[in-house]
This record gives sequence, C-alpha cells and structure tokens, in this order.
Amino acid sequence: MNPSSAPLYYVPWTPEEPDWTDQAGITGADWLMEQPGLKLVLVSQLQNYRQHRMAQRVRGAVVAKRTTLSGWDHGPVLAPWPTREIVGDLAGDLRGRATAICVIPWGPDPLLTAWLRVRRAVSVIDGSVHPQADEPLLEPVVEAAMTELGQLVNHANALVGGIDKAFAVHTLLKLHEAGYRWTVDELCGWALGHGFTGSEEERLRQYATKVLEGSRFQPLPPDPFSPGAVQRWQDQAP
Repeated sequence: MNPSSAPLYYVPWTPEEPDWTDQAGITGADWLMEQPGLKLVLVSQLQNYRQHRMAQRVRGAVVAKRTTLSGWDHGPVLAPWPTREIVGDLAGDLRGRATAICVIPWGPDPLLTAWLRVRRAVSVIDGSVHPQADEPLLEPVVEAAMTELGQLVNHANALVGGIDKAFAVHTLLKLHEAGYRWTVDELCGWALGHGFTGSEEERLRQYATKVLEGSRFQPLPPDPFSPGAVQRWQDQAP
C-alpha cells in the first residue's frame, strides 16, 4: 500500500463560536494563500463557494470541481465541505499532485473525521494534532484483518476484480462470523488512511454494510483463505 504523503490540515468544527461558518472559510483561505505553488480550491458546488466570504480572500487560485481540474497540475489544495467522493480523491493526494491539503468540515462528518484521525491531521488554528488521533478506530483484530487485506489486494482494481472482491468479502464475513463488528464510516476512513483508494472505499462500504445487515452475496465469491485466518488476525492484533 502507498498511503497518502501530503501534509494534511483541517479547520476544527466549532459551531459554538459566533460566525463560525464565515470564519472557518476565511481561516482556510488564509492557509491556502500562505502555501507555495499553484493553488487549488476543490469544491462540490461552485455557486456555494463563490457566495462565501472565503472566495474574497483567495487570489490566483484555480477553483474547480473534482471532475474538471484543467488548469491545475500540482500544488496545495483547500477543500471546503468535502463530499465523500472528494475525500476519496484527497486520500490519494489527487493522484499524487497535492503538495499539502486543508479541509473544512461541515458538521461532524463520520467518514471525514475518521480519515482526519488516522492521518493525524493538524489544526490550522493552533498546530495541534487531531484530538482523537491516538484513539483506535477499529477493534485490534479488525485492524489486523484490514491491514492484511490491504497487502493482498491490487489497489488499482477497486475491489471488483474476482480475487480482490473475494478477499474483501470473506475478510468481512469471517470477522462478522467470529463476532467482530465495526462502524462502516470508521472502517472506510481507516482504509482511506492506509492506502485504499476512493473507488475501493465505495466498494468496501457496500460490502461492509451488506455483511453487517446479514444480506447474502449473489453469487458469493469462493473463499480464497486457507483455514485459520481469524486466528492469524487475532495473533497479529496490535
């Protein structure tokens, strides 16, 4: 696996403060303007960004949606209110082109929070590491199993290739049958922080939800594991 390497920053979610929405955007814009290189503001809706006060603080940056990045090659990225798809893109440093990233959450987004935690994101307010960074996201055995899964699959195949899907599905099924559980957003956030791609996150979310709900896979891929996988994960658990 090749985890993200760009430094990751965030503007803490503090809605109790007056004018927090405006101030968070301004704080993010000021961070962007301090960064060297061609700047990118990555948005899900251009109109919402243009109506925000942060837009008045940004000069010379490319402002674009994730599907239209023409005019920007590499440099620092500000991502206000990122969608799940944008978080997936950011987790891969926008294919290695982002030199530094700052996100502005909108509400307590569980997936984004999980990714910020596992990446030990740094607050642009006071330079502190995310306050939950040292709290485990997953049960130790689940983490051991996911670590092995990340070593087994081809990350270019989005967990849809025959053997990659089989490893993902049966990893989750074996964990579930052994009594282990997870929160889907935290599982996916952990994965994004450990080299899984945004496309893999989408499939992992589907598989993990299906397993928790007790739904059947039609067809169920053949089990690629030899006996003793759960015991191995238990032995490897941190």
